Amino acid sequence: MRKPGLSQFSWRKETKMFSEFYPSADKEVRSILKNVKSPSEEKVKDILEKSKTESLDLPEIAELLETRGDQSFEMMRDFTLENFRGPEGNELRNISPIYLSSHCIDKCGYCQFSASRTDTQRTRLSLNQLEREVLSVIDEGNNVIEFTLATDPDFTPGKLAEYVNKTKKILGDRKGSGVLLCSDYLTEEDYKNLKEAGLWGIIQWDETLDRSKYEKWHGQSPRKKNFEERMDNHDRAAKSGLESATGVLFGLSDFRYDVLMQIAKARHLHNEYGKRPFVFGTPRLKPIGGKEMHPIDEVDDRKYETALMVYKIAEPDVARWLQTREMPELNFRNMLDGDVYTYRCGEVKPGGYQVNKSTVNSLKGGQFGVNEMERIDFEEKLKKTNFSVNYSWIGGD
Repeated sequence: MRKPGLSQFSWRKETKMFSEFYPSADKEVRSILKNVKSPSEEKVKDILEKSKTESLDLPEIAELLETRGDQSFEMMRDFTLENFRGPEGNELRNISPIYLSSHCIDKCGYCQFSASRTDTQRTRLSLNQLEREVLSVIDEGNNVIEFTLATDPDFTPGKLAEYVNKTKKILGDRKGSGVLLCSDYLTEEDYKNLKEAGLWGIIQWDETLDRSKYEKWHGQSPRKKNFEERMDNHDRAAKSGLESATGVLFGLSDFRYDVLMQIAKARHLHNEYGKRPFVFGTPRLKPIGGKEMHPIDEVDDRKYETALMVYKIAEPDVARWLQTREMPELNFRNMLDGDVYTYRCGEVKPGGYQVNKSTVNSLKGGQFGVNEMERIDFEEKLKKTNFSVNYSWIGGD
C-alpha cells in the first residue's frame, strides 16, 4: 500500500480556499500539459508500480492521461482491476437522485433546464409531492437520497432546510440512510444550517476549472458565471462539517486539464480539512431534448475510460460515480470496489419516480439523456460480476 501522509505540490501554500492558489495550480498544470509526452510502456509500468506505495505527482499523472498505445491502455486497465476489484466481495454504493425543480435562471447551453430554452416542461415539488417521491424511493429499498435542482430562486436555503428535515424524518432511524444536496452554491452559514437540518453532504460538479472555457459556457448566466464562488463551494461545505463530492462535466474543456485540476482540488481538501471528497463525479455531455451535442472538446470512450482509471490510480481512496448518462455496458466494464453507482434517477425530472412519472415528458422535462435500469435488472447483472450493492451506506466504514 502507498505510504501515508499528505500529498505535496511544488506550488502548495497554506490557504483556506482553493481559489487562493488556483492561479499557481492552473499555471503548473498548463505547463505540464504543454511539455508532457506519451510515455513508453516501460514508463507506464514504472508509474503504476510507484502508485502502489507513493502518491503520484502531477507530471506522472499527466503521462498516464497521455497514454495512447493499446498495450499501455490495457496495462492500466489490468492494473486497476487487479488492485481495486477483487475476485469476490466487491461492493457498489447506490445514491438515488430526487429532482426538486427544473426552473432555472442560468443559461447553460448543455442543459434542458437552461433559462434560454422555451420548450422545457418546468415543474417544482411541493413538500407533499416530495414525500411521495421519497416514499417511492424508499419502497424500492434505497436509503441514500440526493436532492438535485437547477438555480431556482424559489428554493431558498431555508426552504431547502425544510425539505432536508422532512426527508430525514421520513427516513427515520433507517441505518445507513442520509441526504445529499446538489444545488446552487451557498454560504458557509447556509451549509451549517442545512447540516443541522440533517444534511450529510454536498455534490457539486465544477463543470470545468478552465476559466476561459468556463466563461464561454457560463458567462451569460447570472449566478453560475461567478467562477470563484463555485470553485470555493467545497471549502465552505467542508468548513461546515459536510462531506463533499467533486468532479467535472467532461466535454467542456480538455479532459486532461480537468482531471489534473480535480486531483489537485481533492488533495487541497485533504491537506486543508483532513478529508478527501468521497467521490469523483464522472458526468459526460449527453443529448438534451433528444438532440446530440458535439462540442469542440468532445471526450470519446477511450479518453473517458482513461480518465476513470487515472482518477483511481492517483487517488485510490476516492470513489468514482458511475451513472445513467452512460450505457450500462461501459459502466460495468469500469466499476471498481467501493464505487458509487446510480442505476435509476427518475428520468432526471422533478416527480419522475411517482408524481410526474407519466405527465412530464422526459425529452421535454428531463435534464439530459439517460439510460435507466430497473433494480431487478441491475441486481441480476451484478450477480454475474461478483459485485453487490449497498443501498444504506452512510456512516459505514
